[in-house]
Amino acid sequence: MTTRRKFLQSAAAGIGYAGITFAVPKGALAATVGSVNEATWAIASDPVLLGKVWTARFTNTLPWALDPTNGVLVKALNVPASGVALDPATPANVGFIYHPDAGTVDTYTVKAGQVDWPILAPLGNTAGIPTTRTWGYGNADLEKVFANGSGLPVTYPGRSFVVQRGTAIKVNWLNNLVDVGGAPLSHLVGVDQSISMQTDQTLAIMDPKTNQVTYQGASLLGVPTAMHHHGGDSRAEFDGGPDQWTAPRRVQWGPGFATANGFTYTYDNAQEAAMNWYHDHGEGVTRINAYAGLAGIYVIRDNNEALLANAGAIPSGPYELPLVIQDKCFTANGELAYAGDPLQYPVPVPDPALLPKPTHFPEQFGDIIVVNGVAWPNLDVEPREYRLRLLNGSDSRVYVLKFGWGGNNRRGGFNAFLPVVKIATDLGFLNSPVEMPRGEVVIAPGERMDVVVDFSMVVPTVPGGPRTVVLTNSGATPFPLGAPTVAGTMGAGTVMRFNVNLPLNSRTAALGMPAVAGSRATKLKNNLALRGLDAATPRLAAPRVPANVKVRRILLGEGVDEFGRVMPLLGAVSLAGDAPLPNGYATNPGTLAFSQVPTETPALNSTEVWEFWNSTVDAHPIHMHLVRFRILNRQAFTAPSVNATTMVNGWTGVQLAADAIGTPMTAAQALTVGGLPSKALAAPLDEQGWKDTVLCYPGQVTRVLVNFNRPGKYVYHCHILSHEEHDMMRWYEVV
Repeated sequence: MTTRRKFLQSAAAGIGYAGITFAVPKGALAATVGSVNEATWAIASDPVLLGKVWTARFTNTLPWALDPTNGVLVKALNVPASGVALDPATPANVGFIYHPDAGTVDTYTVKAGQVDWPILAPLGNTAGIPTTRTWGYGNADLEKVFANGSGLPVTYPGRSFVVQRGTAIKVNWLNNLVDVGGAPLSHLVGVDQSISMQTDQTLAIMDPKTNQVTYQGASLLGVPTAMHHHGGDSRAEFDGGPDQWTAPRRVQWGPGFATANGFTYTYDNAQEAAMNWYHDHGEGVTRINAYAGLAGIYVIRDNNEALLANAGAIPSGPYELPLVIQDKCFTANGELAYAGDPLQYPVPVPDPALLPKPTHFPEQFGDIIVVNGVAWPNLDVEPREYRLRLLNGSDSRVYVLKFGWGGNNRRGGFNAFLPVVKIATDLGFLNSPVEMPRGEVVIAPGERMDVVVDFSMVVPTVPGGPRTVVLTNSGATPFPLGAPTVAGTMGAGTVMRFNVNLPLNSRTAALGMPAVAGSRATKLKNNLALRGLDAATPRLAAPRVPANVKVRRILLGEGVDEFGRVMPLLGAVSLAGDAPLPNGYATNPGTLAFSQVPTETPALNSTEVWEFWNSTVDAHPIHMHLVRFRILNRQAFTAPSVNATTMVNGWTGVQLAADAIGTPMTAAQALTVGGLPSKALAAPLDEQGWKDTVLCYPGQVTRVLVNFNRPGKYVYHCHILSHEEHDMMRWYEVV
């Protein structure tokens, strides 16, 4: 099959660039300083370091992100072998879960900062593998945790919030990305100043012809951060959108803040039990800030979940394991590396020397897998079931995960794979457990899911031998039509290892988690009720579309920018009979820039159907801020065959035609040319819960049913962060 990038090369050569016009920049550029060390602008890790880290794989112990004790600190810092000592006076329950500020029960002060972290190998390792300078989040809990009076200002990833449904908290978010003298830090990786960056936005100007908004103002002092609670049902002023940024020490802030006092966010936590997460969302730096380490998990508990756990129906306590999966690259000295070298840009352009330096890449794929902040970890487990709470925190990689065991076969793969039972989606439990076909799960950037895996089913390959399970990945890059990833191999094909070598805790087993192989899996398959134990978490009925429902049709397209770089885009389309678009837009405006005024303005408390028409060759995980939704169905569509199409508003698109799914076409054009030749397929059983991120496959229209419960301005975007920032993100406004 012709790839997107091969086509872009040939199409660009065919039409030439002399006659192409481009949209004006999204905003004035900010003088955000990034790494000038070109070794950090890399698409792959240093090969010598990569070899060392791979040889040392499975020596890092997986940190338990819900540890209420100091066990994570002891293991992460390799105490006492590394020479680091904890203060004997440190309370035993500091743990990896945030505590409220002293003297409060509901207020947290959390800052973004810099720390050296043992990502690649334990502290004090004999292989000479260094620590990594990274960013993270922290509060006062660990600032004096070491025996010498010092401590950890932040951790990577940030420690975990664990809150109760219906109990609101306040979080005072601080940008402390400064050095010991208080001067703003440079970014750890390169900053491309040619994509949208924030400034001190004192003046907004809108072009009446294109609805394009630009700003004029002073340059930004330092790296901006904006904290987004992903999955949170939050008021607009507490959403942490791209315009709600702050400079270090709050000397400047974005237009999303009404006043300087708007830095303390209130989270109502009125939603049902789920594992959300928090991560940076500053415009123009989201991808590199999150990559640098600005992320952590946010767990909401409720009575329905407690009843399940207390009855032994789901694993809990030490058998509930969040797995935050990311892929990264590193320089020879262990520093973070991120694509940015113009000479390595994946799509040929007229002259690479004319690209910005560093330059934005369409995707970022790492070759070292990091879970909960450490590379290729291992974990000792009991022969019983575990609830694994998966989060894909990667920039661009879609993972296809399986649990392999039983030794390798002649083809180099595993002889057997453990069954995987899915019990929850992004924002809550499914009605009943769903056994995944082939023991395989697909998880895209931004998505979360809970799965149950029974390690008692693992037997030694030889009598008395070890019982190990390797979590593997086979997701293509880009997904699903890109370069293959071979499961279980060096690099991104391997995620982590589980060692089934702990004795079964009989006290816990007596709660209803039997040790007999397969018995619990059988119970999980037999329509175990996961919802409805509490009135606030009712069972989910099949989604019903109201009569005369408003339908929004969103175009997922792709073009090139003024430098010839790949540029994923969103837009709006209409079919015959659709109501006119708001804000004076034409019926089919095509793809649009992020800062153009919204084409989607749902009414408060209304329910709508949003259709995402993917005319590109990539799958895009579309995330909607504020709302939760149900997936209705997916349906293939056909597209006209063209070589190049110029979109409206100055954006120029060069698109793939050979496989009939890469054209920047409208929904109306699709119906005219070939329409919807196949039936709409309802969401599979494992996707029929509450979602906030949906994977939209190439050549398909994906439909979701969504209710808008709060007023204000929010964004929706592709959660491939490199796509989001250039330029696959749009505002919508609930009115």
